Amino acid sequence: MSENPLGEQVSNPTEYAPDILYPIARWASRSLLDIDKKILMYGLDHWQAYELSWLDKNGKPQVGIGEFYFNSDSENIVESKSLKLYLNSLNQESYGDVSNLKAVLEKDLSAISQSEVKVEIHALDEIEGNSINVRAGKSIDGHPVGNYSEQADGESLGLADFDVEDELLYSDLFKSNCPVTGQPDWASVEIRYTGKKIDEASLLTYLVSFRTHQAYHEECAERVFRDIMLQCQPSELRIGMNFLRRGGLDINVYRSTVPVRSDSVNSRTIRQ
Repeated sequence: MSENPLGEQVSNPTEYAPDILYPIARWASRSLLDIDKKILMYGLDHWQAYELSWLDKNGKPQVGIGEFYFNSDSENIVESKSLKLYLNSLNQESYGDVSNLKAVLEKDLSAISQSEVKVEIHALDEIEGNSINVRAGKSIDGHPVGNYSEQADGESLGLADFDVEDELLYSDLFKSNCPVTGQPDWASVEIRYTGKKIDEASLLTYLVSFRTHQAYHEECAERVFRDIMLQCQPSELRIGMNFLRRGGLDINVYRSTVPVRSDSVNSRTIRQ
């Protein structure tokens, strides 16, 4: 596909269509943030697909939940609507075994992102019995919000005069906007760090300042990571942003001062 389908009316494909996947280069937003020159950053992007369906070798419909793990060092991210359309193109395709479907997904997603992508496919009975875990950490959402810029300004972040070790804070008040459609993107944000204590009210005010900011999910997470690293200078930092589901897909972005493993992603909350 030569043009971004987001915001356009595009018909669902009726057969396997890997060419419908649309890449978005990571360098564009990173060059604006100047990340590579200022900080060391690791991470992964964890996508979950809830509308994954295909046919078995006898033509019987199958359904599952797909998990896709993209390394943050990949050349491209995948535009979400194109991924949804691509997954829809599998609905009438027959696969002898779920491992064959997994191989196709890994091949196509690795090709479009220009990096190795890990795929897992779960039957519904694998996960229906899982309970939603109680969240760890401390919510900062009870603090008052001060006057904030609409430019997502990291200079509003403040510090206390003492150190903390492995502190875990979270907020459910994050909202940004899609840069193409202007539609709202809601997320829960988790911040785990060691270093000077971050003033919680200023952190909440900073996160709320994204409310009118237009950017893709990955850019939002990298901007938060960059601003905290530069303004607060923690010795260790991990950012997790779990965006709410849209179109059968949710996107979960993790950035850290150390490599992030696929087995360390956050559990889903009731809101997600």
